[in-house]
This record gives sequence, C-alpha cells and structure tokens, in this order.
Amino acid sequence: MTMPSTHERMVARLLADAEPVRPLWAPEARLALWLTLQVVAIAAAAMFGLRDDVAVELGRPRLLVEIALCMAAGALAGAVALRAAVPARMSATLTAAFWAVLACALALIVSIDADATSSGSSFVASGIQCVASIVAFAALPWAALFVAVRRGAPLAAPVAGLYAGAAAFLFAAAAVRIACPIDTRLHVLTWHVGTMAIGTALSTVAGARWLARWAG
Repeated sequence: MTMPSTHERMVARLLADAEPVRPLWAPEARLALWLTLQVVAIAAAAMFGLRDDVAVELGRPRLLVEIALCMAAGALAGAVALRAAVPARMSATLTAAFWAVLACALALIVSIDADATSSGSSFVASGIQCVASIVAFAALPWAALFVAVRRGAPLAAPVAGLYAGAAAFLFAAAAVRIACPIDTRLHVLTWHVGTMAIGTALSTVAGARWLARWAG
C-alpha cells in the first residue's frame, strides 16, 4: 500500500478543518505592504544612526552598493517566503536570484578594507550594540512575515522559515550598516553578518516547528 503524498495529506486536513475564511491577498500585495514597513525602518536608521554624516558615507559607491544588495536580497527572500505559503507558487527564478544577490553582497562585505576607519569603542562592546540593534530592527518585520506565511499553506515549512528569517535579518543588517559608524571587515563580518546568519538559522528552526501544520 502506498503512503499518501504530502499534497494529499494537506488536502485531507484542509477538508477536515474547512471553515469560512477570508481569502489571502496575493503574495505580491503582501510583499509590497511588508516592504513599506522595511522602508520606514531604513529611513529611521539613516535619520537616527550613529554616523556623523550619513549623506557623505552613503555617497561612497562601495557602501551604497553593499546596502542596496542586502536590501535587494531581503526583498527577494521575502518574495520567496510568501510564495512558499501558496502551494505550487514557489519560483525557481526568484530563489536563484536571491542566492546570487546574496553571494554578491557577501563578496562585497569580505572585500571591506581591514584598516578602515573605526570608532574608539571596544570590539565586543560595539558588537553587542550592533547585535541588539539588528535583533530590534528584525523582530517586528520577522514576526509580521512569519504570521503572513503561516496564514497560508507552506508545504516546506523549514524552507519558508529560512527565507522569512533571511528577509527580516538582511533588511535589519542593512539598516544597522547605515547607522553603524564602524566599517572594519572583522566588525561587520562578526557582528552584522554573524547575527544575520544566526537569526536566519533560528528562523529555519522556528519554521520547522510552527509552520509545519500543513505538512504533517
């Protein structure tokens, strides 16, 4: 006897739990609303960050491109996460684009001058401040995206969690990169990229635990 497929199990559960619900907005509409929240966060980072002259610093092509790539990768990850909540809407093109843009962003970060100007704060103290800031910037957007994905029917729950976490933490890292006055490679890789990676990993675990209601 063959075991029922994931699709068949999902359909059976949907039928068993069927009740009137409001139809979900299209993934594109929900993504646009979520990106609006992120634009507000980026603007707040530029206005209230610790850099003495944000306009001059953002005028540096390398830094501007790095931040733009992180935001683009975050937007692509958000699109993939929301599509993962709709059966048969996953896009291989969007997924490939996300990983390509993320690779470019990481390559640019690795190329940061190790002797770039840094603040006088200690490595650990300044790092803890950046970690706390990234988590603060990521918390609300991650929760909003996680709930939006959960309202759908994600079949690959850990994958949906991964992209939801990547989207939120990439935008958070971009916001803190704008606000943080420390431009050394070790600081950015350890505290900014490290926090983004750990946050994404934890979101993947959360996805496997709390987004798997349709895949069981």
